[in-house]
Amino acid sequence: MKKIFLLFVLSGSFAIGQNKRFIYEYKLVPDSTDLADVKTEMMFLDTSKDGSKYYSYTVFHSDSLMKVDLEKQLAATGAINVRSDMRKGNVRYSVTKTYPDYKIYLHRRLGIDAYKISEDRKINWKISSEKEKIGEWNAQKAETDFAGRHWIAWFSPDIPIQDGPYKFCGLPGLIVKIEDQTGSHKMELKGIKNITGDLDINVFEAKELAINSKQFRKAFKEYENDPTQGIKQMQLGGTIVVMTGKDGDTAQWVKEQEARLKAEIKKDNNRIELDISK
Repeated sequence: MKKIFLLFVLSGSFAIGQNKRFIYEYKLVPDSTDLADVKTEMMFLDTSKDGSKYYSYTVFHSDSLMKVDLEKQLAATGAINVRSDMRKGNVRYSVTKTYPDYKIYLHRRLGIDAYKISEDRKINWKISSEKEKIGEWNAQKAETDFAGRHWIAWFSPDIPIQDGPYKFCGLPGLIVKIEDQTGSHKMELKGIKNITGDLDINVFEAKELAINSKQFRKAFKEYENDPTQGIKQMQLGGTIVVMTGKDGDTAQWVKEQEARLKAEIKKDNNRIELDISK
C-alpha cells in the first residue's frame, strides 16, 4: 500500500486548473468495545471545477467486479445469488460536494434503498496559529465540533482547494489530516494524482431518494429495527429476484440475512457521526 501511495506524491508547487485525485488513508475503529480492531481503507477525493466526490476505492473496485458477476448470473439463469464474499470494503457511503457553493450530499444505501442526503448543518471552524509539517505539506491547525464528535484538522494553504475528506470543507486550503478527539477516525493525505476526463459525481445507478438529515435519521432508526424490511416488501409484491439459502428456501435466506445484518449493526456502534441514531 505504501508503495502505491508513493507513486502519487507530488513535490514542489501545486498545479491548479486540472482535475485532481487526493488519496487518503482512513483508519477507523467501528466497534467501541474492540479498540484493537482498526480498519484501514484507501479513500479517493476526486475534484474538478464543479465539485468533488469522496469514496472508497476498495468498495468501488469490489462493487464493479460484483456487478459484472451478477449480470452474468442473471443472463445465464434468470436469478442472482449475492454471496457474502462479493462485497469488500468498510466504507460503503460516498460524499459529493458542489463548487463553489459547497453544498454537501451523503450518498448511501439502507437495505435496497439508495438515498441522497443533503447536509444542512454548518461546520464552524476555529483556526489556530499552530503549524506543523504533515507529510510533504506545510499545514495549520483547526478544530470543530460536528455530528457528535470533536475534530482536529490540519489544512495546507499550499493546496488552494477548500475541501477535504468526508463532509469536511471550508478551510483556506485542503485538509491534509483530520481525526476525532478519541482517535477512532483518522484521515490523512498520502498522495495526489492528476485525473483526465470529466468527473462524474453520480454515485448510484439506481434512483436515489432525496431527503434531508432529519429524514435520514428517521429512516436509519427504522432500518436498525428491521434491516430486511425492504426485501420483505419486495417479496410480498412478487418482484424480488430469487435469492435463496443452502436448501433453496427464500424465507430462510431472509431470516439469515436479518440475523447477519442486526449483528453487523450492533458492532457498528462507533460511527463517524455519533448522532445519527439519536
